[in-house]
Amino acid sequence: IIDAYGIGSYQEVNPGLFTVITFPFLFAVMFGDIGHGCLMTGSALTLIFLEKRFRKGTGNEIFDTFFYGRYIIFLMGVFAIYTGFIYNDIFSLSLHLGPSQWEWPENPV
Repeated sequence: IIDAYGIGSYQEVNPGLFTVITFPFLFAVMFGDIGHGCLMTGSALTLIFLEKRFRKGTGNEIFDTFFYGRYIIFLMGVFAIYTGFIYNDIFSLSLHLGPSQWEWPENPV
């Protein structure tokens, strides 16, 4: 993704290092679902564990794109699980981890 915008010249900072963390986190802020995050993490782990089988590519451009991005997909899934817990959301359904801590004030000022 980064190289599509051009490669930096000598003594320029490579933005890929910052993108490795910020892109999956911003994806998770938009996505934020425990269930779908688990599916993404599981799929990425499967590609990571089957790495030797697909190392040279399969000829399928779409699959190879996912395979070469397996580590970033793994991070996207982990961050989506994290933000899903913050949003209390699993497969687009509300997750009730406890009662609400909101109390209506009896005598507002």
